Amino acid sequence: MVKCVLLCLLVGLIGSQAQTPTLLRDTIWGEFPSVVRVKTPRENQFCLGTVINSNHVLTSAFCVLSYDRMRIFPARLVRAIGGDISVTPAAITRQTRTGQHIFVHEDYRPHTYEHNLAIIRLAEPFHLPSNAIEEAVIRMRIVPEQHPCDVVTWYRAPGTEGNPSQEMPRQQAFNVNIRNRDVCAAERRTEFTLEENSLCTYTTTTIGVVQGDPMFCDGELTSIQSYVFLPPVTGQPQPQNQPNLVSTQVRFYLHWIHLQLNRTQPMPGGWNPVEY
Repeated sequence: MVKCVLLCLLVGLIGSQAQTPTLLRDTIWGEFPSVVRVKTPRENQFCLGTVINSNHVLTSAFCVLSYDRMRIFPARLVRAIGGDISVTPAAITRQTRTGQHIFVHEDYRPHTYEHNLAIIRLAEPFHLPSNAIEEAVIRMRIVPEQHPCDVVTWYRAPGTEGNPSQEMPRQQAFNVNIRNRDVCAAERRTEFTLEENSLCTYTTTTIGVVQGDPMFCDGELTSIQSYVFLPPVTGQPQPQNQPNLVSTQVRFYLHWIHLQLNRTQPMPGGWNPVEY
């Protein structure tokens, strides 16, 4: 057992040293055309979603729940904004849609972040094909360790207040590499396991990530960000400032996703993830 732990720590140390420096960058037109903004009644917060088809957007359960995570937002108060990569000026390709139904994974657990997924059905479909919006291609292959991927987020970079052209929130992306799942799990203080349907990545700097941010590997939608944790530094009481990002692999939920696409009944009245 001791040998196993030492080996895991050694692998983790080597992996950290081999990690390509994390660089936050602005995306360009056509780079992630399936990514849309999701605006909810949460004040001053945009989540991201991914277009599954013209009528449905995939995001995290966290994004469509109230602050106490006890209530799903009314669908009519949720908007999906696609075909644009900045808040303003609005591009002529921008399409804004209101939600019709919201389906949260029935087994979502707020305290463990399990099954942290939701589908938004739109009241009006996106116009496809479009030069600025596309359906996501879902990755079905296993992603090997150290494989480079990109996480898309919605971020205002610090230190840009002096440059008006850079102040507006916009779509950005940063690079990550896939970590060994067991090594990542060993760095968690609360639990020692990560389920097979989870992926762990490592960044070399602190990045503002929101649950629901999609990760693409080789241009294919691979996972949806679920939570972040800071691993402890050996021999020090405080955690290090390079976070582990844990995301939910979409390929494990294809059956559930397809059920929501054809679903005719809304979520049960009064549903919340704590009681069900």
